[in-house]
Amino acid sequence: MASKLKQIHQKAAGIDVGASKFFVGIDGADDQDEVVNFETFTCGCKALVSYLQEKEITTVAMEATGVYWKVLHAMLVEAGIEVCVANGRHVKHVPGRKTDVKDCAWIKELHSHGLLRSSFIPAAEVQEIRHYMRIREKCIENKSDAVRRMDKALVCMNIRISTPLSDIQGKSGMEIIKAILAGQRDAEQLIKLCDKRIETKMEDMRKSLQGIYKVEELFALQHAYDEYQFYISQIAKCDKEIEIVLQKTAQQKPAVNTEQQKFKRIYHNKPAIKNLDELMMQIYDGKNLTVLSGLTSYTLLKFYSEIGTDFSAWTTKKQFTAALMLAPNKYQSGKSRKYKKIPGTSKAGQILKEAGQCLLRSKNSAIGAFGKRISARRGPSVAIKAMARKLAERIYDINTKGMDYVEIGVKQYEEKQQKQNLKWLKKQAAKFNLILMNPLTAEVA
Repeated sequence: MASKLKQIHQKAAGIDVGASKFFVGIDGADDQDEVVNFETFTCGCKALVSYLQEKEITTVAMEATGVYWKVLHAMLVEAGIEVCVANGRHVKHVPGRKTDVKDCAWIKELHSHGLLRSSFIPAAEVQEIRHYMRIREKCIENKSDAVRRMDKALVCMNIRISTPLSDIQGKSGMEIIKAILAGQRDAEQLIKLCDKRIETKMEDMRKSLQGIYKVEELFALQHAYDEYQFYISQIAKCDKEIEIVLQKTAQQKPAVNTEQQKFKRIYHNKPAIKNLDELMMQIYDGKNLTVLSGLTSYTLLKFYSEIGTDFSAWTTKKQFTAALMLAPNKYQSGKSRKYKKIPGTSKAGQILKEAGQCLLRSKNSAIGAFGKRISARRGPSVAIKAMARKLAERIYDINTKGMDYVEIGVKQYEEKQQKQNLKWLKKQAAKFNLILMNPLTAEVA
């Protein structure tokens, strides 16, 4: 006798989200699905919510289609209806669905039996700051592109200031570019604008400023420079909005004492936000996550804008790392075991990968030492992902179990690494008939 799935949600509905219409499927009379559609305009959304309330629907499932679902999701939550926003990958390969009408009915069927898992949706204040941060990151990308085009225009005129200068975005580089655009062509006058810290490179700087000026390249330089200044101003506007949201969020948290805390310096694209270190520590309930290798307050700000501080959506750190697409995906069929590459990555996972990338060059980090061992066996890309996973696990542990738990774990890990290194040294010494001794105590190790 065939088994029948138990119906978990009795008053359930499925919504297929489109660009112009919402298709809604609910249980109708005589076990037939009742399907209606509504326009995606605001009046249509209100009519959809009213329709669900009339039918006494308590829970709804919909696919996360582009950004079309966001407004309807907010209106349903405000009306007190539970919403499950499902990943389209979970339902797209199911056969027997050829139209949107059938689609919504099938989503309802899956949801009523509890076969759909809701995607993670952060709190409203996190979504707000995420919006500003993503715009800011896009402005940074465009600003960097404008810098590359400024350098290209200069090189086309054989003005190679990027050779003696490590970064033309610095004070010396930008002063020279402004002077060139203002009409200055004399290399001796331009070199006077350089900072005194590059005195050792003055001769190379003098040679690099003897260029061949072209009207079309000067136009390209001016265009790129104007775009660069535009994005600088846009980043400043984003910083103001981000600071307002951070201050509002921090006011809801207890005050913290930062006198004994040490925070890392932010070298690139530092936000113009007052007391950013203190704000991030306050938002994370007094926990200073910058003690973790590779993390600064700016890194935490980007990570917070994607995840927030509520980790209750993941019961274990394995689930958390899997959600960030940082967990190793081992594929097994019979006796065959192999790693299967997962296409794409999450934004939060990419932030931790960027933090882990610099740790491969670190000499005093336990995570960096771990990454170097992985890199020697499987390459740097796998090592960076493994280090990002380690950082994600420690962030999860700090927020769920406290700082002491992580600090003790790091200490035990470092002691274990020292024992393993000592064991390896003894083995190498024995191979060459040598004795390993402690130079301080003159004792055999």
